[in-house]
Amino acid sequence: MDKPFQRITILFYVGHSGYPLSRCIQLAKFLASHHILFLVNQKHTSVVESLRLKGIEPLLFSKHSDLESLLEDVQADVLITDGLDTDLEESKTFKKVIPTTIHFDDFGEGGKEASRVIQTLYREEREALPSNYVTGHSGFIVPDELEPYAQLGLRPSQALPLPHIVVAFTEEDEDNLSYRTLRHLLHLQIPLAVTVLLHSNYRHKRDELKMMALGRKQTRIIETDDFLQSISECDMVICDARYTPYYVAVIGKPCIVIAQNEKEGLHGFPREHNGFVHLGLGRKLKQSHLQQAVMEFILHHNRSGKAVKKQLSLKLSSNNQNMLRLIEKIIQEGSSEVTRNA
Repeated sequence: MDKPFQRITILFYVGHSGYPLSRCIQLAKFLASHHILFLVNQKHTSVVESLRLKGIEPLLFSKHSDLESLLEDVQADVLITDGLDTDLEESKTFKKVIPTTIHFDDFGEGGKEASRVIQTLYREEREALPSNYVTGHSGFIVPDELEPYAQLGLRPSQALPLPHIVVAFTEEDEDNLSYRTLRHLLHLQIPLAVTVLLHSNYRHKRDELKMMALGRKQTRIIETDDFLQSISECDMVICDARYTPYYVAVIGKPCIVIAQNEKEGLHGFPREHNGFVHLGLGRKLKQSHLQQAVMEFILHHNRSGKAVKKQLSLKLSSNNQNMLRLIEKIIQEGSSEVTRNA
């Protein structure tokens, strides 16, 4: 006989806008039969603003002492964190108040205290991890807005007069790889259509990029936080090594990956065995290496096709139901543990 449904309180603690927030919102939809709350540190203003635009009013705090009292007031059954590298003190506070804690992509020491840590941004060198860690691409939750674009790479692309490359470095683009990549591409001795997507958090002078594109009819600079349409319509993507390759692997596009920093450079997903060309750290990137990688995809269609097939063979579109089952299992284990200790 099935157990009666038990409605619990699930608290999402989000530390970063962009994909971590999208993942939490998607999970909240899956778990909507429960009481859902969002928690944000006041300093993460972009997260607060994004939630409010979606009609969600988060619980706010500013100091660790405020956090502990807030958690005691809420009395959540489950805490799900994303976009945060927690420390031990913080995680012990969670554990003291909340029976089950699930951390997504937590590279802090606090992960050791969590019920489970799910690392989507796993390292290429698989070091020994505690038993509560789950690593791999299964942690990528496909947001609703990505689903319509799934496997578009299998469809014949529209015949365009020129190969179309989209350059997409997320968020602040700390080393201005958008500028460096465009400069290298414009030195190629073949005609190309290039679209550079700039996030609203892009921290560099936009006019410099726009001046570089000036007078080149097939070069566009687009300011947008929604890059899905552009990626779905292009022939090739050049992007960061964080979450963008996961989006690409759902759609299926030849993709060159450039790490924005040392931490990104360690990520194990966007590698050749999964259908990506990884060129290493952006600030060490040589023009000849990027140009060679671009030409390989343009001249050798078989290589492009094989890369797309590798990406799509990962079947990331099926992650959602599998991850939901895992989360429900973790919640059930936590509930059983509480019952035994009662």
